[in-house]
Amino acid sequence: MSYRKKNRFSLKKSNVQTFLFFLLFTSMLWLFTQFSKNYTQEVEVTIKYTNIPKDRIVNAKSDQSLKMVLNGNGFRLIGHNWSKSILNFSVEDAFTTTSNKYSFFVNKETLLLNNKLDFKGKVLSIQKDTLELYLDYNLKKKVPVYAKRDIEYAVGYGSDQGLVLKPDSITVSGPSQIVDSINQVHTEKVDLKGLNVDHTAKLRINTEELPSDILVIPSRVDATVLVSKFTEGHQKVPITIRNAPDGMEIKIFPTEISVVYRVGLDKYNEVSPRDFVVIADYAKVSEESSFLTVELVEKPGAIHDVRLQEKQVQFVVLKQ
Repeated sequence: MSYRKKNRFSLKKSNVQTFLFFLLFTSMLWLFTQFSKNYTQEVEVTIKYTNIPKDRIVNAKSDQSLKMVLNGNGFRLIGHNWSKSILNFSVEDAFTTTSNKYSFFVNKETLLLNNKLDFKGKVLSIQKDTLELYLDYNLKKKVPVYAKRDIEYAVGYGSDQGLVLKPDSITVSGPSQIVDSINQVHTEKVDLKGLNVDHTAKLRINTEELPSDILVIPSRVDATVLVSKFTEGHQKVPITIRNAPDGMEIKIFPTEISVVYRVGLDKYNEVSPRDFVVIADYAKVSEESSFLTVELVEKPGAIHDVRLQEKQVQFVVLKQ
């Protein structure tokens, strides 16, 4: 590059730098001038109460924010624009107190309000001069957790226990009159299709079903489904007659019935006819009917999808 071209390039670069310097300088000067001016602005501050007794909780109808009009230069107001300021009030400073209500006086003329706001300007007006704090008793209670589920196993698979939650109950806490009405909580829905392997997950407690001022601990529970190979089993079980009238003998045909079920392969040999109780209740027979309805009233917990191959048996009444 020739000397003349180098010199021209250096001059252009120098001019750009000079221009940028003066642009930045004038911009900062303009901003400083603008922020030095006084402004009047409405702001909303958050109310925070401190030194609340451990067994009490803030009721939602308490004053939790306060609008006020401030006057000051831009530097003093900018902090209140960027984030909502917080006013702290200790329950010990309430000027009136009842069993569940505390009142606080807010005077815009005192320096105390400015100090709480950390504001060096003027407070021109406030939305209200008295803040009310209402306290409820904080109640904690254990409630059971239930999972909303839609589980389908692959063909030939199943689970002895199904979906198991741990822990199976959690603690809810909040205002006593609300907590008293909560008897259970639910998790988010579990949707599993074609399940053929063990499944574990963490499920979130569905707090959308609960009032906003209720706290749940823990907020998630562990969910487990232990999956195993399943097969079909069946047992011949004798039928027991119940409520036979005195002086009468009830004869039924057949005297035993097949119970069909699904069971895990590892439990298949553990199931026997002694684990079942099938009855025919004579007290439920309809007039002029020659059939008794059979019912399965006891079965082992390891089997699933249980059914009786017959729903009725014939009977005759023999007088003794």
